[in-house]
Amino acid sequence: MKKLLNTSHLIDQLKQNVKVTGARLADRHLNLAVTGLSGSGKTAFITSIVNQLLEANDSAELPFFSVVREERLFGVKREAQPNLSLRRFAYENAMQALNGAPPVWPESTTGISQVRLHIRYRKDKGISRYISEDTKLTLDITDYPGEWLLDLPLLDMDYLAWSAHCESELQAAERQALSAEFLLAREALELTAPGDELALKHIASLYTDYLHKCRAAGFQLLQPGRFILPGELAGAPVLDFFPLSEEQVAQVKQNRGPKGSNQALLFNRYEHYQEQVVKPFYVDHFKRFDRQVVLVDCLSALNNGRAHFDDLQRALNWLLTSFEYGKTNLLSRLFTPKIDKLIFAASKADHVTPDQQSNLVKLLDSMLHNARKQMQFDGVSTESTAIAAIRASQAGRTEHKGQDIQVLQGTGADGKVIRLFPGDVPAKCPDSSFWDQQGFDFPHFSPPSRDENQALPHIRMDRVLEFILGDKIR
Repeated sequence: MKKLLNTSHLIDQLKQNVKVTGARLADRHLNLAVTGLSGSGKTAFITSIVNQLLEANDSAELPFFSVVREERLFGVKREAQPNLSLRRFAYENAMQALNGAPPVWPESTTGISQVRLHIRYRKDKGISRYISEDTKLTLDITDYPGEWLLDLPLLDMDYLAWSAHCESELQAAERQALSAEFLLAREALELTAPGDELALKHIASLYTDYLHKCRAAGFQLLQPGRFILPGELAGAPVLDFFPLSEEQVAQVKQNRGPKGSNQALLFNRYEHYQEQVVKPFYVDHFKRFDRQVVLVDCLSALNNGRAHFDDLQRALNWLLTSFEYGKTNLLSRLFTPKIDKLIFAASKADHVTPDQQSNLVKLLDSMLHNARKQMQFDGVSTESTAIAAIRASQAGRTEHKGQDIQVLQGTGADGKVIRLFPGDVPAKCPDSSFWDQQGFDFPHFSPPSRDENQALPHIRMDRVLEFILGDKIR
C-alpha cells in the first residue's frame, strides 16, 4: 500500500513538472524572487502583491499597471500549493492581522512558503489575440527568511576562507563588544586535541548568542543564517561549528591535525552545512527564478548609524553575488533559467515625506552602484524605486519657524497619532561628516485602519507590478 502511495505521489509530481515545463516553454510561467534582508518588509510586500492582484478589477488603485489600465485583465485567482513539501504562504493570516482592531503587522518569515497565482488576461498584440479569447500566466512567489539568504555565498568559500571573512567582521569595534564571551572560549580551544563535541557545541552556542546580539543591534551581515533561524535543524550537530581566528587559520595551514580532532570536526560540519543545507536551498529555489525584487530598508540603517549603514551595504553586495543574471530566451528559460529583470526597491517610503522619496532612490542607487554595473554588463534590465507595500502614513503640510514644510501623520505602536517631519534623506552614501550632524528620526508606524473590503493602500506597487509582469501579459 505504501509503495502504491509513493508511486501515486511520484506520478502527481511528474505531471506537475510537465505542466510547469510546458508553461515555461510557452513563456506562460514566471518565478519571482522577493529578496531582502531581515526587516526589509518581504512578508508585507508579498501580501500586498497578492492583494493588489486579487483586487485589481475592484478596489485596487493601479494606474501604472497597463493590463488594468487597458481593461484587459479578466481576473486573478490563487491556485493550490504547487510544492506539496513547502508551507502555503499565510496570506489569510497576514490579512487577518492587517484587518484587526487595532491592525498589526504580519509576522515575519521564519521558514520557506509559496504562493501561486493564475492571471487571466486578454493579449493586446500578436496572433493570439485573434485566435484565443484569453491567456493565462502562472506566477509563483516564494517567501523565505532573509537570514538564510546570506548563506548562499558560502558555496564558493571553504572553511578557512569563511573564517577569514568572519574574522574581518569581528574586528569592528561595535561587534567586538558583543563577542567577548565567544572570543575567550574560542581562544582556549585546542584544535589538534581529540574531538570534544560538548566543547564545540558550547563555543558554537556562544557564537550563536553573538549573532543574535548583532541582529538585535541592527546588523545584517550575519552567517550562518541557520544559527539565527535554525528551523528543523535546531539542536543538530551540523550547527556546532564557528569561524576560526586569524592565528588558528595560520595554525591549521601548517598542521591539518589528526583525524577526529576538534579542527577535523569543525571542517566536517562546515562542509556538511554547505552540501546538505545551503546547496539544496540554492538549487531547489534560487536557480529557478526569472525575475527578482530586492527590498532594501535604507531608513533603519540611517537611523542606527554609520556602522550599520556600512554593514547593510556590504551585506547587499555580498548577497547579489549569489544569483544568476543575464538575458534569457525561451530555451534558456526552460533549461538554465536566469534572472533577466530586477527591480531595487527602497522599502518604507511612507516613512519619509514625498519630497524626500527621490533622494531615497538616489541613496539606494549609490549603495548598489558597483553591483548594478555588473548586472547591466550582463544585459539585465534594472530599475530603482521607492515603495510602501502597505502605506501607513499620510502626507500633509504645516508651518515651522515661518516656513511651509511637508510632514507625515500616522499611528504609533501605542495607538497615538504621530505628526512629524522625519528629516532629510541623503542623496548618496554619506561621508563621515554627515554622521556627526545628521538630524533625522524615521518613525515606526502601525498599519492603517481601513475597510477590509478595500485593497491595501500602497505607494508605487503598480509600477512594481508593471516592471515585473508588464511584458509577459501584453
